[in-house]
Amino acid sequence: MVQIANVFIYQEPRCAAIDFEALAGYVRRMLPSASVQLRGPLLEDAIDQRGSREEVLARALAQAKVRDLEAAVPGGRQVLPGEVRYELARLRNRDSRVFGILYDAGFLLDVYRELLPAAESGLDSASIIFTNQLIGSRDEADKRYHARSVILGAPAVVSTSGIVEAPARTAGYYLARGVSQALGLTEIGAAELGRTIADDFLKTDDPRLTEVAKGLTLQALSYRITGEAFCESPDCRLYNAHRQSELIRSQLDKGQLCSRHAAAIANC
Repeated sequence: MVQIANVFIYQEPRCAAIDFEALAGYVRRMLPSASVQLRGPLLEDAIDQRGSREEVLARALAQAKVRDLEAAVPGGRQVLPGEVRYELARLRNRDSRVFGILYDAGFLLDVYRELLPAAESGLDSASIIFTNQLIGSRDEADKRYHARSVILGAPAVVSTSGIVEAPARTAGYYLARGVSQALGLTEIGAAELGRTIADDFLKTDDPRLTEVAKGLTLQALSYRITGEAFCESPDCRLYNAHRQSELIRSQLDKGQLCSRHAAAIANC
């Protein structure tokens, strides 16, 4: 068991649906002995404070982009000037959003670690970075990249896009998407058709995202405290949901820790 003394939460300004003040308050209630600090966005603040490094940072982000879901991202690969310009423009505009781009979690975490204060890297500190970038890691079973909602580690990363896109939806939803593509509908039209399906899933502007963010933050903190990844109980907030229905059940319908993990957090 590790005693957490400091929690640093880096906000994502592009996700207005998450109430980060409420999130920080929740963490303070769960870990009353810890100091919880709410900070601005890590990448964008790094650009503001270290302007001379912005192109280096943009290049690193471009290198982290997954081009082929079945091939591991190679280290030190060449990137196109247009890819660097895209990342620069996105970093400079805090209202921009990333669509359709998956980033390798390992490469992305390396970028984040370089920007975090060295004094906050100890075992008693936990940094949790929220981003709207869609992040993924390779599954050793099928050798393919899969989008993730949360990446546990130091630092931990919560993808607001991943909360919406990573957990699978119902078969009816995917059937509707397939029909929309066959009809030649635009992406917006396809999304609207998907919304007509009788399927409860989280959207990018969903007010329920704050509650889900609380649970994913708790997953990251529990991992630092206990060294255990996730929980096997589908009714626990630490459950690793692979479907939207599972995510809604564990984080919204139940919204509690199982007795074992509740005791572990209480004793921290």
